[in-house]
Amino acid sequence: MVSRRDAEALRREFGLVGELLVRDLTGFFGSLNLRKPEAARDSLLEFVPLLVAQYGEVAATIAADWYDDMRAAERVRGTFRATIFVPDETFATEQTVRRAAGSLFTDAPVEALPTIAGKATKYALSGGRMTVARSTVADPQASGWKRVTSAGACRFCRMLAGRGGVYKESTAHFAAHGGAKGGECKCAAVPSWDPDAPEVDVRLYEASKRTSRMTPAQRERHNAQMRSYLEAYDD
Repeated sequence: MVSRRDAEALRREFGLVGELLVRDLTGFFGSLNLRKPEAARDSLLEFVPLLVAQYGEVAATIAADWYDDMRAAERVRGTFRATIFVPDETFATEQTVRRAAGSLFTDAPVEALPTIAGKATKYALSGGRMTVARSTVADPQASGWKRVTSAGACRFCRMLAGRGGVYKESTAHFAAHGGAKGGECKCAAVPSWDPDAPEVDVRLYEASKRTSRMTPAQRERHNAQMRSYLEAYDD
């Protein structure tokens, strides 16, 4: 079984990826002429998706190597190599930049930076988390993947951890929140090779759906369901 120490090692690697992304983004933001908000917005729309894709590839590669190391350490039978998976986060990233860019047209244009940085980090790290999740689907010996929370995890993350259950469906998404929502998500996806591992509550598959492409009405219905699930979880 993958230990918390092993999961923490992966989290530290992801943390370094996030730090490098924020460093590069901050440097680029500092080069912008904020007296020209339209030009600054357009530059961010061009730069940030490329930055997310670049560090998404880095995070996915780290996760794939880590998965292979864990599989070897667990002495899992058969030959398998983790599959690198980098989701296309262009649409979600552009939507974030457009929303945050509203600050560029105010007296506090720098307020756009933390919002973009938090979401960009989330989207880049999704490559690493989904590499682990997708690899468990492809690995014939894996029973699924677990969500491992860190100390002080929020209610949403603790609920999605499913009390130690595993996600088995290939469509399951690793839901995460960005720093702009009150702290970057530090959860990790770890593989399970336990054939007797219990599956998470079916509602958690619904809870983990992506919301970036939902309409406002769909997102509101989804959020209402999440509030209901959280109340049930706390009972």
